[in-house]
Amino acid sequence: MNKFDRYLRKRARENPIELPQSVRERVDRTLAELPEPVVPVRHIRPGRRIAIAAACVVFVTLFLLPNVSAAYAEALERIPVLGDLVRVVTIRNYFYQDSNHEMNIQVPELNTDTDQPAAQQINSEVDELTNTLVNRFYQELELSGTNGYGSIYVDYACITNTERWFTLKLSVCETAASSNSYFKYYHIDKTTGELITLGDLFQSERFSEVLGEEIRRQMQQQMERDKEAVYYINRSDVDSNFTSVEGTHNFYWNRDGELVVPFDKYEVAPGYMGCPEFVIDRSVIKDILKPEFSNLS
Repeated sequence: MNKFDRYLRKRARENPIELPQSVRERVDRTLAELPEPVVPVRHIRPGRRIAIAAACVVFVTLFLLPNVSAAYAEALERIPVLGDLVRVVTIRNYFYQDSNHEMNIQVPELNTDTDQPAAQQINSEVDELTNTLVNRFYQELELSGTNGYGSIYVDYACITNTERWFTLKLSVCETAASSNSYFKYYHIDKTTGELITLGDLFQSERFSEVLGEEIRRQMQQQMERDKEAVYYINRSDVDSNFTSVEGTHNFYWNRDGELVVPFDKYEVAPGYMGCPEFVIDRSVIKDILKPEFSNLS
């Protein structure tokens, strides 16, 4: 067993999540109701063996692994190498499925060559969020039983990985009576090893007003070009109109080195508008952007 195998097993032992009794009973009932085929082992043809094996794999995946073990995590792990400083692994996967409910949560973790505080903070926040989602799913499952419907999916992606910059995107999609999607972006400046927020990019607090004005301009332009487009600006029929962004708001740099400000579903528009994003031209922020962030393409 190599060092990484031992690490995965250690993390699985340290972070157990117990299934509710009702869920355990549901799995036990499903197992008890399975028919017991009477087939002499010696007479099973190769094709039949393959079919039986495939059925077993499907059953185990769908019903017996709502909380994936360390060994299963090892089998499913994906380890894209992200450079000399950071790599991301799927440290855990939580999976559950029945006729009315589904959960599939991928839990990423950042590994670095050194004990970097920024990476540790990201791991801690991701761990806290995903544990909250898993526990909430099981609680709602126990309350609703076979009458309710619901699903939750969590995945991640490495948006940027250069010698200078690293960005991890965590995506969450929840469905109950309606669906909701939201995201969390985490950024590390590799030259300093620091965790960076939107407010850290600018010299002045004016960034909030400047970005807000530019985003409202783009929203208005879209609505003028497309009559189906709707944003919450200058409206009297909503609780609050969009005015500005705070220093902790989501952002990322695209491949051209342009600042992109994304919004969650329902945050600044009706649900059918999805999760809108706004690309900020460099000319808009060049006077307030800190010099060290002026070229991150």
